[in-house]
Amino acid sequence: MMNEQLPPIRIGANDFHLLKLAAMQAVEDSNPVCSFLVSELERAELVESAAPLRCVRLDNWVTFRADDGLLLESRIPVLPENFRSNHLHVSILSPLGAALIGVPVGSRMPYVGIDGISHVLTVESLEPPLGVISLQQHRALRSMLRNDDNEPGPRGPTAA
Repeated sequence: MMNEQLPPIRIGANDFHLLKLAAMQAVEDSNPVCSFLVSELERAELVESAAPLRCVRLDNWVTFRADDGLLLESRIPVLPENFRSNHLHVSILSPLGAALIGVPVGSRMPYVGIDGISHVLTVESLEPPLGVISLQQHRALRSMLRNDDNEPGPRGPTAA
């Protein structure tokens, strides 16, 4: 592909199953990216879902830099059926999405775009971008607020 060394790929068991199904469907649909995704799945280290992963996962934020540029991009890798917006999501059946899946933080990953041009991405972070509250944070906050509602005590101003 290029002179860039391929980083190790680690994929959780649940994600692996979903990715494999998507890749098989892509083969049937003659998607040009499916062979790249399949090759990445073949070389991936499978990790039990309970193990913490410090690598790009389905439905989780990733911040990356393309081609050693200054601009950071943050997106959520998703299955094709969950793709909604170019600004928010990246399909795992796109060259960029297939390149991101399983890459550890700090690693560089070479890939070839649909246009045939070689690129290298660098995974910078797995945290949501500043100002974006993650679904997990949102759920935790809602749960905390709900628990506070169950505690006895005054609930606000009362009339005398």
